Amino acid sequence: MPVHDNGAYRTLCERFGAAGRLYGAKISLFWDSMTYMPRGGAWARGEQLAAIDAARRDLISAPDVDELLSSAFAAVDSLEPVERANLREMQRLARHEAAVPKFLMMEKAREVAKAQVAWVSARQANDFDQFAQAFGALMPLNREIAFAKAQVLSLPPYDALMDEADPGLTSDIVDPIFDDLSSALPTLLAEVIDRQASLAAPIPFSGDCSAERQRVLAYKLATAVGHSTENLRIDVAPHPFTLVGAPGDNRITVRFDTSNFRFAVMATLHESGHALYEAGLPRAHCFLPVGAPRGATTHESQSLMLEMQASRSQEFLSWLAPQLQEAFGGDPACWSVANVLRAYRRIEPGHIRIEADEISYPLHVILRYRIERALLNGDLSIADIPGAWSELSQALLGRRPPNNAVGCLQDIHWAAGLFGYFPNYALGATLAAQLFDRAVRDDPAVLHKLRDGDFSAYRAWAGPRIHARASQVPFAELVSEATGTRLSPESLKRHLRRRYLEEAL
Repeated sequence: MPVHDNGAYRTLCERFGAAGRLYGAKISLFWDSMTYMPRGGAWARGEQLAAIDAARRDLISAPDVDELLSSAFAAVDSLEPVERANLREMQRLARHEAAVPKFLMMEKAREVAKAQVAWVSARQANDFDQFAQAFGALMPLNREIAFAKAQVLSLPPYDALMDEADPGLTSDIVDPIFDDLSSALPTLLAEVIDRQASLAAPIPFSGDCSAERQRVLAYKLATAVGHSTENLRIDVAPHPFTLVGAPGDNRITVRFDTSNFRFAVMATLHESGHALYEAGLPRAHCFLPVGAPRGATTHESQSLMLEMQASRSQEFLSWLAPQLQEAFGGDPACWSVANVLRAYRRIEPGHIRIEADEISYPLHVILRYRIERALLNGDLSIADIPGAWSELSQALLGRRPPNNAVGCLQDIHWAAGLFGYFPNYALGATLAAQLFDRAVRDDPAVLHKLRDGDFSAYRAWAGPRIHARASQVPFAELVSEATGTRLSPESLKRHLRRRYLEEAL
């Protein structure tokens, strides 16, 4: 950033930059806890993460921060546009940090470490009571933090939590979109299932789908997207995720299921989209708030543009089919483009969000959103989560989960302390459709090049419009500049109807 005489701004940059570096260290420790750390290290790791959170807080919400912000804003004319954006982001983060007492955040970090271990064990054992005990200690902290933030930010409690991960998004924006989707998608889902009932089922896949062969394919897919082993590694975890502790250090996890290789394929593409966004952030603003991704919805849109929009297209699947045959062998007929297309477009009754088809996916998220709000408002007890989950699943998806492991225990988010985070997944799918529609209209090569597994045109479109912008503009402005309109469910609904009811199968 340019050198100028705004001393208060420089001091803030030093502090927030140090806080950003500490956050990177925290991310690396969290990744280790979910991949290689022995279970016995959970208590100590919780203490380490709590200490990092405390140190970050001391930097971001020091007693003189308000005075420094006031001085920096008084001399705002000396700043470049990107620096002004950075100053606004520093103020936003400082308000969030100052809203919650330090002891409360440290207590949450400790309970999160315990809840994550409990979740892994509870999910494996299909034992909700085991998780409920740990979540029972964490949920009151979520509620206390939400109400503290709400008071400072002048927002409803759930909106205050959303604002931390998705600044600018409120229930007034989310609810109309979710109401629209929850009205339209169940009907569309039924139409598609009825249409596919008259079609021949795809030939079952065969071959050697061992975890090692899937791992080799996963790296091949990540390379096609635009990564290299110099900046990315792939490991195994119960729940796929992407973490970036520092530029050039992109770490993704997947799960290799020998009976369902398609999960690893799409999880790799999904997480590679997240990592591609992180890799495209401007290095000049690394560790500063303005250099961070523009919220969770934008981040999720970048993973779903790859997984849902690009990688389930006829163009990409025509390239993927021979790659699958090369990777796994077996009956050549099952790897024909037509069969792979039928398999990937087939709507199968399921219960897992991250394995869901494009139509069901937003409905899975709306279910979680409604449960979270009821929990936060005190309208739903932890003990009643399984029953509420089953009822909402029946209402939105037309089916009930057979057990809690594939129902309310399937996601790590509540154990990880992520509350008010789920909406971004459905909003990300909504934005992904809107962005990809505009990208293809701007440059048809974005879609056409996928026939060769070539994402270069996609990267050329998304890079300057999304990745390089980081947090330089508000979310609404980023969306309108990239697509020409505000966030809307219309592109997603058109896309789903066209792909599943109008295109040939």
